[in-house]
Amino acid sequence: MQAFGPEPLRREHRLAPDDGRDVPLSILEVAPADGDAERTPVVLLHGATFGAPMFDLRPPGLSMQRDLAARGWRNFALDIRGYGQSTPSPTLDAPPETNDPYARLTDAVDDLAAGIRFVRERTGCGRVHLIGFSWGSVVASVFAERNAAELDRLVLYAPVYAEVNDMWIDKIADPANRTRVNPALGAYRWVDLAQLLSRWDADIPDGASSADFRAEAVPPAIIEALAAADPASGDRKEPSFRAPTGALVDLFEIFNGRPLYDPGRISTPTLVVRGANDTTSTVSDAVNLFHRLGARRKRFVTISPGSHFLCVERNAAELFDEIDVFLKSSAD
Repeated sequence: MQAFGPEPLRREHRLAPDDGRDVPLSILEVAPADGDAERTPVVLLHGATFGAPMFDLRPPGLSMQRDLAARGWRNFALDIRGYGQSTPSPTLDAPPETNDPYARLTDAVDDLAAGIRFVRERTGCGRVHLIGFSWGSVVASVFAERNAAELDRLVLYAPVYAEVNDMWIDKIADPANRTRVNPALGAYRWVDLAQLLSRWDADIPDGASSADFRAEAVPPAIIEALAAADPASGDRKEPSFRAPTGALVDLFEIFNGRPLYDPGRISTPTLVVRGANDTTSTVSDAVNLFHRLGARRKRFVTISPGSHFLCVERNAAELFDEIDVFLKSSAD
Protein backbone atom coordinates (compact mmCIF):
# COMPACT_ATOMS: atom_id res chain seq x y z
CA MET A 1 0.00 0.00 0.00
CA GLN A 2 1.10 3.53 -0.73
CA ALA A 3 2.76 5.05 2.33
CA PHE A 4 1.02 8.22 3.43
CA GLY A 5 3.20 11.31 3.51
CA PRO A 6 1.95 14.80 4.35
CA GLU A 7 -1.72 15.18 5.12
CA PRO A 8 -3.54 15.67 1.80
CA LEU A 9 -5.49 18.80 0.97
CA ARG A 10 -9.17 18.44 1.88
CA ARG A 11 -12.04 20.67 0.77
CA GLU A 12 -15.75 20.19 1.36
CA HIS A 13 -18.08 21.45 -1.34
CA ARG A 14 -21.85 21.94 -1.30
CA LEU A 15 -23.93 22.14 -4.48
CA ALA A 16 -27.07 24.18 -3.93
CA PRO A 17 -30.50 22.63 -4.47
CA ASP A 18 -31.98 23.06 -7.94
CA ASP A 19 -35.33 22.67 -9.68
CA GLY A 20 -35.12 18.89 -9.66
CA ARG A 21 -33.60 18.42 -6.20
CA ASP A 22 -34.54 20.08 -2.90
CA VAL A 23 -31.39 18.84 -1.17
CA PRO A 24 -27.81 20.22 -1.34
CA LEU A 25 -25.18 17.77 -2.57
CA SER A 26 -21.99 17.19 -0.59
CA ILE A 27 -18.67 16.51 -2.31
CA LEU A 28 -15.42 15.85 -0.44
CA GLU A 29 -12.30 16.73 -2.45
CA VAL A 30 -8.99 15.17 -1.40
CA ALA A 31 -5.86 16.13 -3.31
CA PRO A 32 -2.09 15.65 -3.09
CA ALA A 33 -0.53 17.89 -0.46
CA ASP A 34 1.95 19.37 -2.94
CA GLY A 35 -0.78 20.12 -5.45
CA ASP A 36 0.96 18.02 -8.11
CA ALA A 37 -1.94 15.86 -9.31
CA GLU A 38 -2.51 13.56 -12.25
CA ARG A 39 -4.35 15.38 -15.01
CA THR A 40 -7.64 13.47 -14.88
CA PRO A 41 -9.61 13.79 -11.61
CA VAL A 42 -11.32 10.79 -9.99
CA VAL A 43 -14.97 10.74 -8.89
CA LEU A 44 -16.08 8.15 -6.31
CA LEU A 45 -19.67 7.01 -5.88
CA HIS A 46 -20.89 5.01 -2.86
CA GLY A 47 -23.28 2.10 -2.56
CA ALA A 48 -26.83 1.67 -1.25
CA THR A 49 -26.06 2.06 2.45
CA PHE A 50 -22.86 3.73 3.55
CA GLY A 51 -22.40 7.02 1.69
CA ALA A 52 -19.18 8.83 0.82
CA PRO A 53 -17.65 8.76 4.36
CA MET A 54 -16.94 5.07 3.68
CA PHE A 55 -14.19 6.25 1.31
CA ASP A 56 -12.35 8.30 3.94
CA LEU A 57 -12.15 6.32 7.17
CA ARG A 58 -9.59 7.31 9.77
CA PRO A 59 -7.93 3.91 10.52
CA PRO A 60 -4.53 4.02 8.74
CA GLY A 61 -4.54 2.58 5.24
CA LEU A 62 -8.32 2.35 4.91
CA SER A 63 -9.13 5.64 3.19
CA MET A 64 -9.46 5.17 -0.55
CA GLN A 65 -9.48 8.94 -0.93
CA ARG A 66 -6.21 9.44 0.98
CA ASP A 67 -4.63 6.54 -0.89
CA LEU A 68 -5.62 8.02 -4.24
CA ALA A 69 -4.22 11.40 -3.20
CA ALA A 70 -0.96 9.81 -2.05
CA ARG A 71 -0.63 8.28 -5.51
CA GLY A 72 -1.19 11.63 -7.17
CA TRP A 73 -4.92 11.57 -7.84
CA ARG A 74 -7.11 14.57 -7.10
CA ASN A 75 -10.38 12.90 -6.14
CA PHE A 76 -13.96 13.78 -5.26
CA ALA A 77 -16.41 11.61 -3.27
CA LEU A 78 -20.06 12.47 -3.87
CA ASP A 79 -22.97 11.86 -1.52
CA ILE A 80 -26.21 11.15 -3.41
CA ARG A 81 -29.21 13.06 -2.01
CA GLY A 82 -30.11 11.85 1.49
CA TYR A 83 -26.74 10.12 2.05
CA GLY A 84 -23.89 11.32 4.23
CA GLN A 85 -23.83 15.10 4.28
CA SER A 86 -26.22 15.59 1.33
CA THR A 87 -28.84 16.74 3.80
CA PRO A 88 -31.10 18.11 5.21
CA SER A 89 -33.85 16.37 3.31
CA PRO A 90 -37.51 17.12 4.04
CA THR A 91 -38.30 13.49 3.19
CA LEU A 92 -35.72 12.06 5.58
CA ASP A 93 -36.73 14.48 8.31
CA ALA A 94 -40.28 13.07 8.27
CA PRO A 95 -41.18 9.65 9.73
CA PRO A 96 -40.08 6.98 7.20
CA GLU A 97 -43.56 5.54 6.75
CA THR A 98 -44.95 8.86 5.48
CA ASN A 99 -43.00 8.76 2.19
CA ASP A 100 -42.11 6.34 -0.57
CA PRO A 101 -38.55 4.95 -0.89
CA TYR A 102 -36.21 7.89 -1.40
CA ALA A 103 -33.36 8.46 -3.88
CA ARG A 104 -34.09 6.08 -6.74
CA LEU A 105 -31.76 5.35 -9.66
CA THR A 106 -33.01 8.24 -11.77
CA ASP A 107 -32.37 10.67 -8.90
CA ALA A 108 -28.91 9.23 -8.32
CA VAL A 109 -27.94 9.54 -12.00
CA ASP A 110 -29.07 13.19 -11.96
CA ASP A 111 -26.99 13.82 -8.81
CA LEU A 112 -23.95 12.10 -10.30
CA ALA A 113 -24.27 14.20 -13.46
CA ALA A 114 -24.38 17.35 -11.32
CA GLY A 115 -21.35 16.20 -9.34
CA ILE A 116 -19.30 15.38 -12.42
CA ARG A 117 -20.26 18.69 -14.01
CA PHE A 118 -18.97 20.45 -10.87
CA VAL A 119 -15.69 18.46 -10.91
CA ARG A 120 -15.09 19.18 -14.60
CA GLU A 121 -15.69 22.89 -14.08
CA ARG A 122 -13.53 23.05 -10.95
CA THR A 123 -10.59 21.17 -12.45
CA GLY A 124 -10.87 22.39 -16.02
CA CYS A 125 -10.72 18.80 -17.28
CA GLY A 126 -13.07 17.59 -19.97
CA ARG A 127 -13.21 14.04 -18.65
CA VAL A 128 -13.06 12.24 -15.30
CA HIS A 129 -12.30 8.75 -14.04
CA LEU A 130 -15.38 7.28 -12.33
CA ILE A 131 -15.41 4.62 -9.58
CA GLY A 132 -18.80 3.14 -8.64
CA PHE A 133 -19.20 0.82 -5.64
CA SER A 134 -22.05 -1.75 -5.45
CA TRP A 135 -25.34 0.07 -6.22
CA GLY A 136 -23.10 2.98 -7.21
CA SER A 137 -21.77 0.78 -10.02
CA VAL A 138 -25.30 0.70 -11.46
CA VAL A 139 -25.60 4.49 -11.25
CA ALA A 140 -22.13 4.87 -12.78
CA SER A 141 -22.98 2.44 -15.59
CA VAL A 142 -26.17 4.29 -16.51
CA PHE A 143 -24.18 7.53 -16.61
CA ALA A 144 -21.50 5.86 -18.75
CA GLU A 145 -24.12 4.64 -21.23
CA ARG A 146 -25.27 8.21 -21.79
CA ASN A 147 -22.13 10.30 -21.31
CA ALA A 148 -19.11 8.43 -22.66
CA ALA A 149 -17.48 11.69 -23.76
CA GLU A 150 -17.20 12.80 -20.11
CA LEU A 151 -15.37 9.65 -18.93
CA ASP A 152 -11.79 8.48 -19.34
CA ARG A 153 -11.89 5.29 -17.26
CA LEU A 154 -14.69 3.46 -15.44
CA VAL A 155 -14.15 1.24 -12.37
CA LEU A 156 -17.02 -1.02 -11.28
CA TYR A 157 -16.09 -2.19 -7.79
CA ALA A 158 -18.29 -4.94 -6.23
CA PRO A 159 -20.74 -4.47 -9.11
CA VAL A 160 -24.25 -5.84 -9.37
CA TYR A 161 -25.94 -6.38 -12.72
CA ALA A 162 -28.80 -8.86 -13.17
CA GLU A 163 -28.72 -12.13 -11.25
CA VAL A 164 -31.35 -13.73 -9.06
CA ASN A 165 -30.11 -13.47 -5.47
CA ASP A 166 -32.48 -15.15 -3.01
CA MET A 167 -30.60 -13.84 0.02
CA TRP A 168 -31.36 -10.27 -1.02
CA ILE A 169 -34.88 -10.97 -2.20
CA ASP A 170 -35.63 -12.28 1.28
CA LYS A 171 -34.39 -8.98 2.76
CA ILE A 172 -36.36 -6.66 0.46
CA ALA A 173 -39.49 -8.54 -0.62
CA ASP A 174 -42.96 -8.41 0.88
CA PRO A 175 -43.08 -11.40 3.30
CA ALA A 176 -46.56 -12.19 1.99
CA ASN A 177 -45.59 -11.94 -1.69
CA ARG A 178 -41.97 -12.35 -2.76
CA THR A 179 -42.72 -10.95 -6.22
CA ARG A 180 -43.03 -7.40 -4.92
CA VAL A 181 -41.10 -5.00 -2.71
CA ASN A 182 -42.05 -4.88 0.96
CA PRO A 183 -44.73 -2.14 1.15
CA ALA A 184 -43.53 -1.25 4.66
CA LEU A 185 -40.11 -0.20 3.37
CA GLY A 186 -40.68 3.54 3.85
CA ALA A 187 -38.37 6.37 2.75
CA TYR A 188 -35.32 5.39 4.78
CA ARG A 189 -33.95 2.95 7.34
CA TRP A 190 -31.69 3.24 10.36
CA VAL A 191 -28.38 1.35 10.25
CA ASP A 192 -26.36 0.46 13.35
CA LEU A 193 -23.30 -1.60 14.25
CA ALA A 194 -25.19 -4.86 14.78
CA GLN A 195 -26.71 -4.63 11.29
CA LEU A 196 -23.33 -3.89 9.73
CA LEU A 197 -21.68 -6.84 11.45
CA SER A 198 -24.49 -9.19 10.44
CA ARG A 199 -24.22 -8.12 6.81
CA TRP A 200 -20.41 -8.25 6.77
CA ASP A 201 -20.08 -11.59 8.54
CA ALA A 202 -22.42 -13.23 6.03
CA ASP A 203 -19.54 -12.99 3.50
CA ILE A 204 -17.04 -14.75 5.76
CA PRO A 205 -16.74 -18.41 4.74
CA ASP A 206 -16.97 -21.34 7.13
CA GLY A 207 -13.65 -21.97 8.86
CA ALA A 208 -12.50 -18.37 8.49
CA SER A 209 -12.49 -15.64 11.10
CA SER A 210 -13.58 -12.04 10.78
CA ALA A 211 -10.02 -11.18 11.85
CA ASP A 212 -8.81 -12.70 8.57
CA PHE A 213 -10.75 -10.01 6.75
CA ARG A 214 -10.81 -6.88 8.90
CA ALA A 215 -9.37 -5.16 11.93
CA GLU A 216 -11.65 -5.06 14.95
CA ALA A 217 -11.72 -1.25 15.01
CA VAL A 218 -13.06 -0.88 11.47
CA PRO A 219 -16.82 -1.59 11.85
CA PRO A 220 -17.24 0.90 14.74
CA ALA A 221 -15.24 3.45 12.72
CA ILE A 222 -17.67 3.09 9.81
CA ILE A 223 -20.71 3.62 12.02
CA GLU A 224 -19.03 6.54 13.79
CA ALA A 225 -18.17 8.26 10.49
CA LEU A 226 -21.66 7.85 9.04
CA ALA A 227 -23.40 8.83 12.28
CA ALA A 228 -21.25 11.95 12.50
CA ALA A 229 -22.49 12.95 9.04
CA ASP A 230 -26.17 12.47 9.97
CA PRO A 231 -27.63 15.42 11.93
CA ALA A 232 -30.42 13.21 13.29
CA SER A 233 -28.11 10.59 14.78
CA GLY A 234 -27.70 12.40 18.07
CA ASP A 235 -31.24 11.47 19.04
CA ARG A 236 -30.45 7.74 18.93
CA LYS A 237 -29.44 5.62 21.91
CA GLU A 238 -26.95 3.65 19.81
CA PRO A 239 -24.70 5.21 17.13
CA SER A 240 -26.58 4.86 13.86
CA PHE A 241 -27.45 6.72 10.68
CA ARG A 242 -30.21 6.98 8.09
CA ALA A 243 -29.90 5.37 4.66
CA PRO A 244 -32.44 6.09 1.91
CA THR A 245 -34.34 3.04 0.68
CA GLY A 246 -34.75 3.95 -2.99
CA ALA A 247 -31.63 1.95 -3.81
CA LEU A 248 -33.23 -1.16 -2.29
CA VAL A 249 -36.10 -0.92 -4.78
CA ASP A 250 -33.53 -0.74 -7.59
CA LEU A 251 -31.69 -3.71 -6.14
CA PHE A 252 -34.94 -5.69 -5.93
CA GLU A 253 -35.14 -5.46 -9.72
CA ILE A 254 -31.51 -6.45 -10.14
CA PHE A 255 -31.72 -9.39 -7.73
CA ASN A 256 -34.75 -10.68 -9.61
CA GLY A 257 -32.64 -10.84 -12.75
CA ARG A 258 -33.95 -7.64 -14.35
CA PRO A 259 -31.07 -5.38 -15.49
CA LEU A 260 -31.34 -1.60 -15.19
CA TYR A 261 -28.74 -0.80 -17.86
CA ASP A 262 -27.19 -2.31 -20.99
CA PRO A 263 -23.45 -3.06 -20.55
CA GLY A 264 -23.14 -3.36 -24.32
CA ARG A 265 -23.64 0.39 -24.59
CA ILE A 266 -20.67 1.15 -22.34
CA SER A 267 -17.65 2.04 -24.48
CA THR A 268 -15.44 3.53 -21.74
CA PRO A 269 -12.43 1.35 -20.79
CA THR A 270 -13.65 -0.52 -17.71
CA LEU A 271 -12.19 -2.36 -14.72
CA VAL A 272 -14.49 -4.87 -13.00
CA VAL A 273 -13.12 -5.76 -9.56
CA ARG A 274 -14.62 -7.69 -6.64
CA GLY A 275 -13.72 -9.61 -3.51
CA ALA A 276 -13.66 -13.38 -3.90
CA ASN A 277 -16.05 -13.92 -0.98
CA ASP A 278 -18.64 -11.30 -1.94
CA THR A 279 -22.17 -12.76 -1.79
CA THR A 280 -23.78 -9.59 -3.15
CA SER A 281 -21.53 -9.04 -6.15
CA THR A 282 -21.31 -12.72 -7.09
CA VAL A 283 -18.66 -14.07 -9.42
CA SER A 284 -21.25 -15.33 -11.92
CA ASP A 285 -23.04 -11.96 -12.07
CA ALA A 286 -19.76 -10.03 -12.38
CA VAL A 287 -18.45 -12.33 -15.13
CA ASN A 288 -21.73 -12.00 -17.03
CA LEU A 289 -21.47 -8.22 -16.76
CA PHE A 290 -17.84 -8.25 -17.89
CA HIS A 291 -18.52 -10.33 -20.99
CA ARG A 292 -21.44 -8.10 -21.99
CA LEU A 293 -19.46 -4.86 -21.71
CA GLY A 294 -19.14 -3.03 -25.00
CA ALA A 295 -15.79 -1.52 -24.03
CA ARG A 296 -12.92 -2.62 -26.25
CA ARG A 297 -10.50 -2.31 -23.31
CA LYS A 298 -11.64 -4.04 -20.14
CA ARG A 299 -10.12 -5.95 -17.24
CA PHE A 300 -11.56 -8.35 -14.65
CA VAL A 301 -9.92 -8.79 -11.24
CA THR A 302 -10.84 -10.92 -8.21
CA ILE A 303 -9.07 -10.27 -4.90
CA SER A 304 -8.90 -12.97 -2.23
CA PRO A 305 -9.81 -12.95 0.53
CA GLY A 306 -12.26 -10.13 0.19
CA SER A 307 -15.90 -9.42 1.04
CA HIS A 308 -18.30 -6.82 -0.31
CA PHE A 309 -16.46 -4.32 1.91
CA LEU A 310 -13.01 -5.06 0.50
CA CYS A 311 -12.14 -1.35 0.38
CA VAL A 312 -11.88 -1.27 4.19
CA GLU A 313 -10.42 -4.73 4.76
CA ARG A 314 -6.91 -6.08 5.21
CA ASN A 315 -6.63 -6.61 1.44
CA ALA A 316 -7.67 -3.05 0.60
CA ALA A 317 -4.10 -2.41 -0.59
CA GLU A 318 -4.57 -4.85 -3.47
CA LEU A 319 -7.78 -3.13 -4.51
CA PHE A 320 -6.11 0.29 -4.41
CA ASP A 321 -3.14 -1.03 -6.40
CA GLU A 322 -5.38 -2.47 -9.12
CA ILE A 323 -7.35 0.76 -9.42
CA ASP A 324 -4.21 2.90 -9.59
CA VAL A 325 -2.60 0.74 -12.29
CA PHE A 326 -5.78 0.76 -14.36
CA LEU A 327 -6.30 4.52 -14.12
CA LYS A 328 -2.69 5.29 -14.96
CA SER A 329 -2.84 3.03 -18.00
CA SER A 330 -4.79 5.86 -19.65
CA ALA A 331 -2.00 8.41 -19.21
CA ASP A 332 -0.96 10.16 -22.41
